[in-house]
Amino acid sequence: MKRMFSIAEGLLGLLVLVGLAVVLAMTLDQLQEGAQPGFQAFQSPLETPTLPPYPPPATPTVVPMPVPPCLFAGQPVPAEPGPPFEAYRFSEPRVVLTHPSAIGIAGWLPDGQQLLITRDIPDTNRSSIDLFNVRTGELNTYAERDGSSGKPVWLPALRAVAYITLVAEKGQEPPIVYHPELWISYGNPQQVERLTSDIRGALAVEPGGKRLWYFSRSEPDRPQVFDGESRVIQTVPWNVAAWKYPKPELEWAIRYRSPQFTMVWHPDGTRVVLYSQFWTFLLDVKTTQVCELTLGEYNPEAMDIPPWPLEAQWSPDGRYLAFITTGDLDLPFGRTELTILDMETGERRMLSPGPDIEPGRHYVTDMAWAPNSQMLSVLATVEYRDGTTWEGLYLVEATTGQNKHLLPHMVFPAGNFGWNLAWSLNGDSLAVTCLYGPLCLIEVTWP
Repeated sequence: MKRMFSIAEGLLGLLVLVGLAVVLAMTLDQLQEGAQPGFQAFQSPLETPTLPPYPPPATPTVVPMPVPPCLFAGQPVPAEPGPPFEAYRFSEPRVVLTHPSAIGIAGWLPDGQQLLITRDIPDTNRSSIDLFNVRTGELNTYAERDGSSGKPVWLPALRAVAYITLVAEKGQEPPIVYHPELWISYGNPQQVERLTSDIRGALAVEPGGKRLWYFSRSEPDRPQVFDGESRVIQTVPWNVAAWKYPKPELEWAIRYRSPQFTMVWHPDGTRVVLYSQFWTFLLDVKTTQVCELTLGEYNPEAMDIPPWPLEAQWSPDGRYLAFITTGDLDLPFGRTELTILDMETGERRMLSPGPDIEPGRHYVTDMAWAPNSQMLSVLATVEYRDGTTWEGLYLVEATTGQNKHLLPHMVFPAGNFGWNLAWSLNGDSLAVTCLYGPLCLIEVTWP
């Protein structure tokens, strides 16, 4: 009997050894064949603006390196002062278009007669995108969109308007989730075309008017470009992630934010500024050399952050960059200023044409260059009364920073930064939103 138990125990041990060998062999086979693990990370089929795949499957790790500061010419040619303020004449504002809700000014077309505008549709979160001829009064609607997703842009070579609209996610239970999409219209609001649903931030048109630039949600550090002739969207080789080097004194502010970059092109198309809350870069497109612009001083020990741009515009001749800047981290901003940077000398001026409405509180809300690149028109807060902010119109000389209050007997309504003022390319007209919302035109006589 004992012998039978011994035989059984031996057989059982042999079976265990065989089983272990089989498991071991299967494991080795899987390792040799590169078998995938049974668990794979779930990725939602819906596009989400805050949770792109990380890291992107084919994107190598980028180690940011410090970006050198921008250098300027050792002995640049000083800019000649422009004509005196008295050489400019501005008429009283004339109402050219009324609307029961807000009108936004996106910019002039090159002909100096048409404006690209938006008109809010009353009692909705929608707006129309229109071309308005200030001479004939003709109004052509190019598209309608949901939400207020940045300025639409005009592509002159295509005679088309590109814009961002918000689209509700399908199959979502309330609350409804929206994502931005990029669309284009060639003039018929019933035949608009979607270019992509992978977009974030603002739009920028390359000089020449046929290439549209933007950033995507899936690759937020790699600009995308839509070519209107080939109708192809490509990812450009620049990787902004390689420029966003650590700033230890601002780590407390950067840690919880993912700043979006906005692009603004030099008029000749050779350079482009990419700006965000913590970095402002200047890129030479031909050489791909990049440097960092400084827009003001700050005190890191006081938990300050450097002045950063809310808006940026090149002067028509490309010599100056004008910014609306703030040193505040979040809304509501305590102040905003006009910052003018001479791109040949490196000279920087930070200005506040309007008065302090409270100690230390002053605001610049819009700006527009004159065609001669010597003057800017500026909207700055002049009064805060009964919960309402009122703006004054100023003329600022770029070379000296001197300013003059235009039409001091008039005030203009405050609106979104950059939506209320535009100087025509021929210099003859200044478009502005007037008191209680209509679109107004100021005729300009200039030397």
